Amino acid sequence: MNTIHYYSQLIRNLSSMTSVLGSMAYDFKNTAEITPLDEQLIDGLVATASAMITEAQALKGITFEGP
Repeated sequence: MNTIHYYSQLIRNLSSMTSVLGSMAYDFKNTAEITPLDEQLIDGLVATASAMITEAQALKGITFEGP
């Protein structure tokens, strides 16, 4: 199975998210302080990212059950 397109999509999305995180860090440092709502949203982002890491690591443990 050719999975390279999956990795390509994931890397593209991660690159975009990294850029957004950098922009947010810049804004929090130079434009406005982090609000309580920002903190809640960051906590949700961290929880989602942690779940994604767990799912990505689980891919290594999948056993092929094909024909």
